[in-house]
Amino acid sequence: MAKATSTKSAKVAKKAGAKRVAAKPRLLSGGNPQIAKGYGNAPVQAYIAAMPGWKRDVGRRLDALIVRTVPDVRKAVKWNSPFYGVEGQGWFLSFHCFTKYVKVAFFRGASLRPVPPGESKQQEVRYLDIHEGDVLDEARLAKWIRQAAALPGWKRAVGERLDALIARSVPDVRKAVKWNSPFYGVEGQGWFLSFHCYTAFVKVAFFRGASLRPPPPVASKQPEVRYLDIREGVAIDEAQLADWIGQASALPGWTP
Repeated sequence: MAKATSTKSAKVAKKAGAKRVAAKPRLLSGGNPQIAKGYGNAPVQAYIAAMPGWKRDVGRRLDALIVRTVPDVRKAVKWNSPFYGVEGQGWFLSFHCFTKYVKVAFFRGASLRPVPPGESKQQEVRYLDIHEGDVLDEARLAKWIRQAAALPGWKRAVGERLDALIARSVPDVRKAVKWNSPFYGVEGQGWFLSFHCYTAFVKVAFFRGASLRPPPPVASKQPEVRYLDIREGVAIDEAQLADWIGQASALPGWTP
């Protein structure tokens, strides 16, 4: 009796194991594989293995080309897409499956030469769409990858965009660095804005943010202060930011 039970248990275990092996990642809209967020090569290879049809070969070629071009590349899967980056500089490239093509995103693509052809709503981002049967220009791709990997990290790009947007919105803005953060103000009115780098985001502080309309989204322990947290890969609404900056610069500022 014990032997029969043992044999049955072994069969059940074997069947369950076979089911786990056979299980495939779910394909989302456009045939994009659903892969849990993870860091390192393993989740990226799981994503590529699950890419449907001709797209799998494109994924393998892209991955191999990136590794050859940037041997110490960091890898991760975020938002069901493989990400590639450089330690201390952030992510420079990702790709994603759509119904008729694989979209390669260069996060600082506007700084590449020549600029990749696909435009984005995000000023700095550029795309390359690879369709079935397209001939991959690997030499051109490798050149873009090499340039992208050498560019400063995403936080510096955010800082440059913020500084430029503030200067355009308030041409006579005053600047300073206090407490290891850049401050922006108006002569005779005090400071209206600052930003600071944290591990996962750049925090923009509006010192009179509670008086802005609409108020910036993040509350502070100080009733008048409101924050905007900018995270990697998240689109910056420059029109809304410019509106807040314009309102903030017209208010009496903060004086330490």
